[in-house]
Amino acid sequence: MEQRYFNNPYEDYKGQHVEVDENYVRNLIKTYVQQIVENTQSGDSRGDLYVGDAGIAFMFLRLCQTNELVQETSARENAQLYIRRAKRNAKQYSRSRDERCAFLCGNAGIYAVSAAISDLMQKADTLQQDLNNFEQGFEACKPVNFSRYGSDELLVGRGGYLSGMYWLNKTLRPKPFSGEAIIELCESIVQSGRQYSKAKRCSFPLMYQYHSTEYLGAAHGLSGIMHMLLESPWFSTDPNYAIPIPKDYEADVRNTIDAFLALQERDGNFPVALGSEKKRNTEKRLVHWCHGATGAIYFFLRAYQIFNDQKYLDACQKAADLIWEKGLLRKGPGICHGITGNGYAFLMLFKVTHDVRYLYRAIKFAEFLSQSRFIREANVPDRPYSLYEGTAGAVCFLVDLIHIDQASFPFMNI
Repeated sequence: MEQRYFNNPYEDYKGQHVEVDENYVRNLIKTYVQQIVENTQSGDSRGDLYVGDAGIAFMFLRLCQTNELVQETSARENAQLYIRRAKRNAKQYSRSRDERCAFLCGNAGIYAVSAAISDLMQKADTLQQDLNNFEQGFEACKPVNFSRYGSDELLVGRGGYLSGMYWLNKTLRPKPFSGEAIIELCESIVQSGRQYSKAKRCSFPLMYQYHSTEYLGAAHGLSGIMHMLLESPWFSTDPNYAIPIPKDYEADVRNTIDAFLALQERDGNFPVALGSEKKRNTEKRLVHWCHGATGAIYFFLRAYQIFNDQKYLDACQKAADLIWEKGLLRKGPGICHGITGNGYAFLMLFKVTHDVRYLYRAIKFAEFLSQSRFIREANVPDRPYSLYEGTAGAVCFLVDLIHIDQASFPFMNI
């Protein structure tokens, strides 16, 4: 089997001066944006955030929000162009309950990004229409088991819808969603996790399935779902937003976090799914945002911020060392299962710890994008210009590398 990653050609940080080469980053952004625009003229058949036009619109929105390269990339015009195309596709799926709930891979994400763009362009009527369309997913995903395939994960489930609510509350003023509304969905997630865990006699107080597999990663599994609970008003330090969490809920959340922590392997990775930790072939383990150590870092960083327990930060640092060794992925530049998704993990660790080692590592992962070996030998994703699989996500990472104070992996707050 082909090795999943390129051997890291760089020496690790040794205390030297570290500085982002902003000219390199800006030039690479312009190159990627030009490639994206030239190769996506005809649009796509879905429009979603994950691999469709809405994801590219989000990239242009990110460029607008930083006031960086706005004119050179025609960011405002392109954001509107791509989101219009995404919304045209959304209409054909509007009757589907699952589509109304789905954030990264459905209509909820399309309308959330459209709302943010409408707000930026000061189009109040369109903004309200977008929010109304987004809110159609709320009642649809509130029932504990609204989908037999799994109701709680990030791509199409309730956890993803919650991430959209959090992002819109962070992006828009006034906040469109009350803490009480958010808690309604959080309670559904807790009840869902309890019911499944009890039915399967699982050792975790909260556990979830997606297509009958107990995934553990950020995209489909436990760490992503739990991250969304940790972003809720239950764990907020803002007195105007915080809502007390029932003690039994808090115990279940904390005990689930610790049970997941116990699965960390000696090399720093985490299994893809519950049960897969018994398999010994570690070369087949994934070092991605969607599955494995990378996505777990966001979850444990959030837990560290809330509970101030060093063991969660230790787990992040151990995972980060693995990413440095095996994170230059052959799958391409994307943020889901590509190099910039792993670079984002370093960037978030730097924001929380201020340890320059992690900024250095993030910079080196950005540099590798222009290496001839990567350009020549990396696999081409199915959607090479998209937000999660391709260069649109890489642009977001590069923008955040020169605006670290605003940096955040899309829709996952640290």
